[in-house]
Amino acid sequence: MSLRSAPVAVLPGERLTASAWLNRISGSGGWLYLEFWRADGTRTSAFSAPAGGMSGWQQVTIQGVTPNDAITATVLAYSSFADAATTVWDDVELVSRAPGQRRVPNAGFEEPRENPKPTEWSVDAPGGSATVVNTATAAHTGVRALQIVDVSSSAEVSALSRAVPVSPGETATASVWARRISGTTGTLYLEFRDAAGVRLAAVTDDVDGVSGWQQLGVTGTAPARTTTLTVRLYSRQSSRGTTMWDDVTLQSSLDRPYDPALARDAVVLAVGDQRIETYSGLSRVMHPGTKDGDPAQAHVGAGVVLTGTAAGTWDANPRISGSVLPEDPGYRMWYTTSSGTALATSVDGRVWSRDGRTTTVTTNGNGGVVRSPTWTPGGTEPQYFTSRSTSDFRYHALQSADGISWNALTDSMPLNGWDVVNVTWDPATQRFVAMLKYYPVSYPQVPTGPRTVWVSTSVDYRTWTTPQPAFAADHFDNELITDAGTHGVTPWSEIYGMPAIRHGDQYLGLPWVFDVIHSPNPVQGDPGFDKGRQKIQLAASRDLVNWSRPNRDELVARGPEGSWDWGFNLTSTTMQTVTVDGQQQTWLYYGSFSGEHSCLAANVAAGDCRVAYGRSNIGRVVWPADRFVSFQAASDVGTVTTRPLAPAGNRLAVNFEPGGPDGSLIVEVLDLAGNPIPGYDTGAATPVTADSLAPGAIVRWGEKTTLPTDVGPLRLRFTVTNGDLYAFTIN
Repeated sequence: MSLRSAPVAVLPGERLTASAWLNRISGSGGWLYLEFWRADGTRTSAFSAPAGGMSGWQQVTIQGVTPNDAITATVLAYSSFADAATTVWDDVELVSRAPGQRRVPNAGFEEPRENPKPTEWSVDAPGGSATVVNTATAAHTGVRALQIVDVSSSAEVSALSRAVPVSPGETATASVWARRISGTTGTLYLEFRDAAGVRLAAVTDDVDGVSGWQQLGVTGTAPARTTTLTVRLYSRQSSRGTTMWDDVTLQSSLDRPYDPALARDAVVLAVGDQRIETYSGLSRVMHPGTKDGDPAQAHVGAGVVLTGTAAGTWDANPRISGSVLPEDPGYRMWYTTSSGTALATSVDGRVWSRDGRTTTVTTNGNGGVVRSPTWTPGGTEPQYFTSRSTSDFRYHALQSADGISWNALTDSMPLNGWDVVNVTWDPATQRFVAMLKYYPVSYPQVPTGPRTVWVSTSVDYRTWTTPQPAFAADHFDNELITDAGTHGVTPWSEIYGMPAIRHGDQYLGLPWVFDVIHSPNPVQGDPGFDKGRQKIQLAASRDLVNWSRPNRDELVARGPEGSWDWGFNLTSTTMQTVTVDGQQQTWLYYGSFSGEHSCLAANVAAGDCRVAYGRSNIGRVVWPADRFVSFQAASDVGTVTTRPLAPAGNRLAVNFEPGGPDGSLIVEVLDLAGNPIPGYDTGAATPVTADSLAPGAIVRWGEKTTLPTDVGPLRLRFTVTNGDLYAFTIN
């Protein structure tokens, strides 16, 4: 028998602590569960804790971190299958902590690149072994966990995480789930280190003697001279035994709670869940957009705007890992070729010209071109910045007055990296954002590991923050792979790169999801000549660290095999919102190779892959403005309720598309407790029934066209009938 609470909205990475008081009257029944749920109503994970054997009132507590695919949590009071008992429950409490700004790479041991070695972890095992186990029952969540086996009473086994940047005075809490299989071994270490990797301080917690999963946690404050922390999972020298480990998490004193403030005119998209509390009766639908290319390039393929010259020439294999910026008049495009960065211009964004150019503007590919916000004509500040990767595996800055002649920005610090960086400008926070393929130094040295994205920011393009882990593939990405592995390989996903673009209230991430079907050196963690295709997805974040991807369909639909964009797709660092024939549109430029990554004719012959790398072109995809993802109700009715909002404006506009003559949208305004505000309830709401393209239709409640301003933070509840809700704005 069980009793489940109403769902509570949660954010990815948010730590919840559930507790309840219970009085065991008879028997031994009594479990407390903390459950996390996806938008489709399926349970993504659950954490549980049993009542103790004592009589009388006792408090049971359980903790869990919200998975990336969860939108709600519930608390479940549960009686055991195997026992008849009577238990009294009371005073259930759920406490939240903000999503973490610090994270351990491959914290759930799901990354399979170096299987059975725990990818991104360094193993020291003189007394046994530390390997990843992939069975139906091994993991706490997901599909994999780390198994440490200690067979010596005089030597230990440990797994050490990659170093995570922290600051002196910062307080950090590390936690991990552990399950004792045999023996009495198992300790969690949180270690603070200086720039040379020397350990300055450590705090520990031991695995208890109980069976089943248990959570260990330690808290420490970084002493002076600290630059990084590491997490160590350790078996003691004097003990033998086997312990399973999973789901390492970090919390920091720098973590920030949810902020209800909503800037004036900042569009809130249906892409992510940061502003959404709950929704029901709706599907989250991706709208891939329309490939809209240059008619003169129609023979190349749908959507193509720029194609390369002959193989081996300066402009062979053009591709957009680059930028498109508005100029007066028209647009300029900096794009990568086989010889470096090239430049093209366009009046309408559809038909592009090289203007007689026969050379590149730099000999290196670019990581996105950004315009300096402090540039003035005739001033000393350069107009443009970009970053390039070089043979020393660092990203170096370039500057230019005209976008054609580039030279090194000598007073800018380089960033460690590999071969992909995507730099953008964020006008809301007035900073440059660099999303890096990043392989940091750890203690001790570890292999380079999988392709993941780290983030660094700068206010002047010269001094950059220490990169932090931001985005990685997970086992859900692995499960979506449609291509078969070769030579017995089980395919897996990595993130090849990801621009982060400020778009209204959120950043839009464009992850390049690389599905690896063959790797020549998976055990060494070599991120080089892997084979496979790549697709473009869409994610959202408000802090560049915690990202939401409720829909993982392709943002840009790949063409059929043999087409120019079947193989390896990647995007520009920019999106354009423009007005065409009186209607707003959003443009995205993307590039693609027709074949698979690093797939040569010899690899095809060897069976490593099936389509050779090559024939890259650049294309364009067009949407009605902001119509990337929607909350969609077909013939039924669905609702979406926001988290608390403290808007700077007072006029609500919606981007809504009815699905037929009966399609409609109504909006209720709720107080902080979720109660409808008189005059703004369903009875007062005027339905929106017309196709309301951006900037959207103004919502009305009878004669009222403005939101109440005397109730403090408020919530909005959208009721959709046969239609698509894409976005809302308060202006």
